Amino acid sequence: MGTDYRLDELARQAEVASTTVRLYQAKGLLAPPRLEGRTGWYDDSHLARLRLIARLQDEGHSLAGIADLLEQWEKGRSLDAVIGIEAGLDSLVGDAHAIVLDPADLLASFPPGSLSIDAMQRAAALGLVVPTDDGRLRVTDRRFLETGSTLAGLGVPTDVVLDEWENLVAHTDDIAERFIAIFETHLAPENWQEGLDTDHARELAAALAQLQATARQVLVAALDASVARLGRDRLGELIER
Repeated sequence: MGTDYRLDELARQAEVASTTVRLYQAKGLLAPPRLEGRTGWYDDSHLARLRLIARLQDEGHSLAGIADLLEQWEKGRSLDAVIGIEAGLDSLVGDAHAIVLDPADLLASFPPGSLSIDAMQRAAALGLVVPTDDGRLRVTDRRFLETGSTLAGLGVPTDVVLDEWENLVAHTDDIAERFIAIFETHLAPENWQEGLDTDHARELAAALAQLQATARQVLVAALDASVARLGRDRLGELIER
């Protein structure tokens, strides 16, 4: 049995403001709650939808664009199928969790003076940090914060960290495209985008999640080998000199 949430609890679980939940309902992005008397109850399908909306916003989609995307997505499919896909997509996040901080707490995570206003604006433009309705900041993945503050603590300038992130994303997007091509060519059935029911949606999401985990292992292994090889070569050159 799934979990039922009141409005405030749903908002806490999704890491959004309660007013945001109401806004999404008013715009037709989120189904209304189940009413019992005067109490509205939300469930896991609402939570999955909120997390999906947050992910699409992180990728730069406007609310109007998300509404159009969801309308096209749902066209010709049952609600059960859509919920199954959303829940499956949400599971693909794995250990990539957003974290909401007060601006002062974010600044305190970095060495004094290393996080300038320009760097904050650039991080926002890259989608790494998103302002919330209540004046706080949503870091889209806590690992961005952890690695960024670690590099800054080692003495790497913040603008260089952001440069490397921007360059890295271009490469990881290319790698992800290759793995998605493998998924579509070898794992997904022909015409898989048409008429998926809940069971098939969940099966495909599970297969994609397994492919994601495998891709992560391959990338970590390849990166470890590359850093070790290049680092050994560079140190060898210094020793020879």
